[in-house]
Amino acid sequence: MFERIENMKVLVTGVSGQLGYDVMNELAKRGHEGIGSGMEAVYAGIQDGTSVETMPYVQLDITDENAVSKMIHEIKPDVVIHCAAWTAVDVAEDDNLVEKVRLVNAKGTQYIASACKDIDCKMVYISTDYVFNGQGETPWQPDCKEYAPLNVYGQTKLEGELAVANTLDKYFIVRIAWVFGKNGKNFIKTMLKVGKTHDEVRVVNDQIGTPTYTLDLSRLLVDMCETEKYGYYHATNEGGYISWYDFTKEIYHVAGYTTKVVPVTTAEYGLTKAIRPFNSRLDKSKLIENGFQPLPTWQDAVERYGIEGLTVITPAVHGDDRGYFMETYNENDMKEAGIDITFVQDNQSMSKKGVLRGLHYQKQFPQAKLVRVIKGSVFDVAVDLRAESKTYGKWYGIELTEENKKQFLVPAGFAHGFLVLSDIAEFCYKVTDFYHPNDEGGIAWNDPELGVEWPQVYGEYPGSSDASGYRMEDGTKLSLSAKDQVLLGLKDTFKF
Repeated sequence: MFERIENMKVLVTGVSGQLGYDVMNELAKRGHEGIGSGMEAVYAGIQDGTSVETMPYVQLDITDENAVSKMIHEIKPDVVIHCAAWTAVDVAEDDNLVEKVRLVNAKGTQYIASACKDIDCKMVYISTDYVFNGQGETPWQPDCKEYAPLNVYGQTKLEGELAVANTLDKYFIVRIAWVFGKNGKNFIKTMLKVGKTHDEVRVVNDQIGTPTYTLDLSRLLVDMCETEKYGYYHATNEGGYISWYDFTKEIYHVAGYTTKVVPVTTAEYGLTKAIRPFNSRLDKSKLIENGFQPLPTWQDAVERYGIEGLTVITPAVHGDDRGYFMETYNENDMKEAGIDITFVQDNQSMSKKGVLRGLHYQKQFPQAKLVRVIKGSVFDVAVDLRAESKTYGKWYGIELTEENKKQFLVPAGFAHGFLVLSDIAEFCYKVTDFYHPNDEGGIAWNDPELGVEWPQVYGEYPGSSDASGYRMEDGTKLSLSAKDQVLLGLKDTFKF
């Protein structure tokens, strides 16, 4: 690892957008001086009580060369994180707008880079996979120079890249794809809106890439600013390459929608003004090579975006033919990720295949849990019981195994349980409060309203939580405690 630079002054462009909003809040968390900028007279993003609302803000038109130079020379930032851009891909194809798009994405970037050079300041430039031709199946390398943009947006973003690289030595060019964040329009919001009003949606399944959650990206960008590990990088969430169809399926799963998702080809979907890349795969190995933490999985990101508080942690595992080493908990890393909780107890249990424990919670002494599996595999489930939550009654499940070594952070205010999928499973968890036997509650594991999709489980709902009629696919009977087989459904359950 490397020594991090503290107490930076950072100018952030496009602060009213998805990424700029998250970057400002991340800077505040770390004690850096963040200054936001945008075309508007005042900050115009969401008003949610976060730090960005009260942090310094300056009005700046990045297409005004003199204004850019004056502002950067006056502020004298240590870093400029350039998030502002023209991102309306189809509109950019209009003949009468091409030069306007270029003015924003290319010339505006050049103005910022030149001013940064004048004061010897670092610059972070956010770019896109659209600088490549989008063909083939091989992931694009960050230092690849085989540029061939398919549309105006990609071409102008490439011109911005070249402006930065040809002007500065102290730069980070970070390419991302399929961006979503809370502060602005994005694919998730669009699909949720459509899913509410349609029984069926058609989604492209031959464009392949990985989503990028701006909250996760903002942490990486600030990490970079705290170093001098300059160069080109790719940064999307982990979790494997997927299609827009796969992305939509997961969005609806998290939201609890029953909307049917139909996969179609790009040709079947119909032409758009701008040509889209089929191959948006980005190789991110350079992040690890330079000591940066990869972004969490996109599945985890969608869950956190949809159900606030839930977090899946994939720890770094260092191993060779002799064995492996991993950190199972690091308080500093948790706080850096915005998770500031105190654990008071560690627990461990062993269960046989078919054992289902849950779905449990404590009413007056609610516990947050950090759970993992050290032997075998389980399907772990959390249910949101926070009365004021937008996702009340929604559930999320994840398979935890000794091989994947994933950990699942279940906040207070959730019911929790798991099903053992292997012959034997050893389950470990940290908790934020002690066990109070007279304070325990629970939800029926098979409540139709809740609709948890327990893997490998077959049986007809008997009208109660009785498990006697259920089997796993190999014939193993489900095994629940007596008290778990008399629990009530969601509508009769305690709310936090």
